[in-house]
Amino acid sequence: MNNLTLESEYLIKLIKNVINEEEISPAPEGMDWKSFIDLAKKQQVYSVIAEALEKLNIPKEQKQQLTLYSQNELLRMLAMKSEFEEIEQELNEKEIKYMLLKGSVLRQYYPKEKMRQMSDMDILYDFEKRDSLLKIMKKRGYRLTATCENSDDFFKEPFYTFEWHRELFFKEAKFSPRFDLWEKSVQDSEKPYKYHIDPTQHFVYTICHMFKHFITNGCGIRFLCDIYLLLKNDKDIDMESAKKQLEDIEIYDFAKNVIELSQSIFFGGEISDVQREILDFMLSNGVYGIFIIDYKEKLEEYSNSKFKYLFYRLFPPKKKMKAEYKILEKKPFLLPIYYFVRLFTKFRYNSSKAKNELKQIKNIDKNNGG
Repeated sequence: MNNLTLESEYLIKLIKNVINEEEISPAPEGMDWKSFIDLAKKQQVYSVIAEALEKLNIPKEQKQQLTLYSQNELLRMLAMKSEFEEIEQELNEKEIKYMLLKGSVLRQYYPKEKMRQMSDMDILYDFEKRDSLLKIMKKRGYRLTATCENSDDFFKEPFYTFEWHRELFFKEAKFSPRFDLWEKSVQDSEKPYKYHIDPTQHFVYTICHMFKHFITNGCGIRFLCDIYLLLKNDKDIDMESAKKQLEDIEIYDFAKNVIELSQSIFFGGEISDVQREILDFMLSNGVYGIFIIDYKEKLEEYSNSKFKYLFYRLFPPKKKMKAEYKILEKKPFLLPIYYFVRLFTKFRYNSSKAKNELKQIKNIDKNNGG
């Protein structure tokens, strides 16, 4: 599959112009602007190129779409930022240690913070204070939409979404590196329970997070943008230490390829055949990959039985249930009850996601002649 189209190549060029604060390259002739905008949204780099696109002569429909989307994203970012400032006050009052992760940290490296889109805010926190956190979020009108393997996910209308992580990775997953972000973190000078991630650990974690998505559902080019800007702007990263950690985790070859690829496309240089394959694969995905990869892998694991796959999705293994519901570690006899609790919660708050998954399964099977 060749995803290096006229639209994708111009998208990469435009991102390069923006994040390096260069003159904007003119659009090539024959651009399919609808496909271009759809690709930018799928990859979640829409906000990166929004201001640049306003300077170009694009069709009126896409121009209006661009303006509306950019305004909504800016409003959402400002509202989320204000909301978290209020939550922070309560975290410090309740003496709950916390540390910002992922996009909340990475956005500082972009020319403008609003350029780094975020579907939610990720925070690592002291899991021993979970009860206090639940009270804070409930008091503020949030509902607990999911208790995942390593995080609690909260949502409040119209768009406030927070993921509170007790661990960085699910221990039972096929990729679950062990390292402690608290160990080398730095305490904030003004907020006693806020901690800042160590630059080297942040870089290693960013690579690990990307690799996790890459080997499961795949991942998009925004990860390359993050890595490029992280290395370009954070001079406190100890690359020798990072290399050793990545070698210990056994993903250094992957890291080397994506680092070189990000440098090549956003700074300039030759792209190897392996890196071109990686780029092509990333362009075929959304920012967090595509469902078909995980579905086909699981289907093969269950001897191509769709019934077994659906049974797995509805009734996950005991170890996954224990990760989602900690009470099962002490009271495993409650497992049957919590299967129903899980089903009720998922379908009440995430019914659209479940319907979309079933629709994708149907389409995949249809295309495969199933």
